[in-house]
Amino acid sequence: MKYQELMAQAKAKAEEATTLLSQEKPDNEKATGLLAEAKGLQEQAAGIKAASSIIEAATKVTRPELPTDSDDPPMGTEPTAKDAAIKALHTLRFGEPDSAIKAVLTDLHGEDFEAKRWAQWQGFVKYLRYGDEALNGSEKALMGEVIFTPEYAKKAITDGWDIAALKTTMVEGEDQYGGHAVPVDYQARMIERMVGYTVVRPKATIVTTSRDKVEIPKSTGGDAQYTSAVRVTWVEETPSSTAADTNLTFGLEGIPVHTAMAVATLSRNLVEDAAFNLPDYVSRKFAEAAAIDEDNQFLVGTGAGKPQGILPNSANGLSLGTAISGAASTLTFNGLIDLQYALDSQYRKNAAFIGEKATYQAISKLLDSNGQYLWRDQFGRNTVGQESVLLGNLVLEQEALPTIASSAFPLIFGDLSGYYIVDRIGMSIERYLDSSTATVNTVKYVMRRRLGGQCAEPWRFKLQYVAASE
Repeated sequence: MKYQELMAQAKAKAEEATTLLSQEKPDNEKATGLLAEAKGLQEQAAGIKAASSIIEAATKVTRPELPTDSDDPPMGTEPTAKDAAIKALHTLRFGEPDSAIKAVLTDLHGEDFEAKRWAQWQGFVKYLRYGDEALNGSEKALMGEVIFTPEYAKKAITDGWDIAALKTTMVEGEDQYGGHAVPVDYQARMIERMVGYTVVRPKATIVTTSRDKVEIPKSTGGDAQYTSAVRVTWVEETPSSTAADTNLTFGLEGIPVHTAMAVATLSRNLVEDAAFNLPDYVSRKFAEAAAIDEDNQFLVGTGAGKPQGILPNSANGLSLGTAISGAASTLTFNGLIDLQYALDSQYRKNAAFIGEKATYQAISKLLDSNGQYLWRDQFGRNTVGQESVLLGNLVLEQEALPTIASSAFPLIFGDLSGYYIVDRIGMSIERYLDSSTATVNTVKYVMRRRLGGQCAEPWRFKLQYVAASE
């Protein structure tokens, strides 16, 4: 809602309150409520106006002056907003952090954490447009820091981190392979956008780390129904000393973190156009490319210098349980039913089918003895916003999966929470303008991010194996 609309509403409520108070029998209670609403609208309008002035100032970045010998040359427009205005923008973007989170951020970054966060963002935008030569000393220093947002700090604390762990992450998150660390919320925003392009990430288990490897405790000694050797024992009033013994054993599932790179080339004219939202455009393009690639790796990645997929190199390298299709080189509906029931019941309700479009096209054409389509759930579910289901379970489509062929694994059926994605805090972007790019009037951006992926709970997945018999 715009500033003028809010002020108009506030005025209308104040006038209504005045009318009520001027009556022969004033309605004080209702008038007081109206005045409170008017005040709230007025404060909201004031915040929007303050934020708008900051945004306007931020978009009016001038071309940088020529470098000088000074440590802090006047490279472009410096932030001139007052602390109150910065605070207003910070609140509009992240919400009003509660007192506990404020205390944490103050301990981590100082009392001026809001101003630091805003200055870091301005420095990042300036770097994207004009490169290192446009940054002064303080901006370069801020570009090397990991400054947490209230949302990130709250999530970390909720997950069990303490102040010491957060401070360690701040230091280790700065370990970049060149370029400048992107602001924490920019990295988060890009990953959020990736979800819309992916199959695995929205349903996988996500772990955030500052390390190069994460070890996940993995219980052993289970069977088809239990995931570990822990069992319940019913005992008499005076049980023997060993009546409740179990054989709980653990292993460790190591998930290494790898480096992924993406390159985007943009026109210099577009980059230097202040009206063009450069950070948003770069974020969208990197998110799209990274999402498609990571989804491929999470499903069929080999694990050599990259995440290991559920089907490494399109083969059953993890020795997952299988159900045969019932035909030498194609799928059958009975085979699909066998696949579904090959998965234990406790994982089946959250499970999904994953396959490529040609696989689902083939399933769509399966007929009964009367020439009727067997996959009837598909009809009427192809409109926007409706998800397809097969045998009552969600259908996910991803082109990295193998095609239907003899001895192939064209379908995965499982609960994707058994796949673990490790996102390492710290993402960097390098900007290149050299002889190879300047002569064609372009600027090149290289994004580096660190992540890993592995099927940590293989009992949550089953595969369709194309064969007439075992």
